[in-house]
Amino acid sequence: MPLSLKKKLLKTLKISIISIASLLLLLFTLPYLFPQTVSDKIKQWANGSINGKLDFSKTRLSFFKRFPSLTLTLYDVSLKGSAPFANDTLIAAKELSFGLDLTSVFEKKISINKIYLSQALINIQSDTAGNVNYNVYKSKDKKNPADTASASLGINQILIEDSRLVYNDRSMPMQFNAHGFYYNGKGDLSKDVFDLSTHTEMESVDFSYNNQSYLVSKN
Repeated sequence: MPLSLKKKLLKTLKISIISIASLLLLLFTLPYLFPQTVSDKIKQWANGSINGKLDFSKTRLSFFKRFPSLTLTLYDVSLKGSAPFANDTLIAAKELSFGLDLTSVFEKKISINKIYLSQALINIQSDTAGNVNYNVYKSKDKKNPADTASASLGINQILIEDSRLVYNDRSMPMQFNAHGFYYNGKGDLSKDVFDLSTHTEMESVDFSYNNQSYLVSKN
């Protein structure tokens, strides 16, 4: 092998090794450089954007939880519903993770593009008048268009795993109860009109209408 070619190969190999090592170092160190900053911005966004009461035990920022996404995970999450169900749980989950746009970590506003729910109870309720408990996201104030939020939603994926879904509509009346609920939805939910591609599986389903059971433990 000519000496010049050998030097070029060694140089290319050296650059590749340094690049890979730098990337791995970034993956390991970035979550430790900005954990409190990211957590504080997400908390600030949640407090300003959600009507229901949100509680969780701890947070963790990591690349490896949902690799290659940078994710902020909230543990032991509890979210109360909107009125008239303000005292009832809308979502309880072992883990709720937000996938973050990496470039936005260095900016004033963090962009949330993915949501992951694991081992969750999703409890959707409607009273006889048609009032529901999931109206917890505050709409933007048209009279005050200035956007001072610390985070923004540009969701392109929602993933729910190993969860339970309850839907109780007293206005119909209809009840739906699903165990082993898996949902994967992809699409640009930030647009007014969008295409949503979904895949859903349920290990066990109970369905009743007007107090009459039609499905019991069906998948």
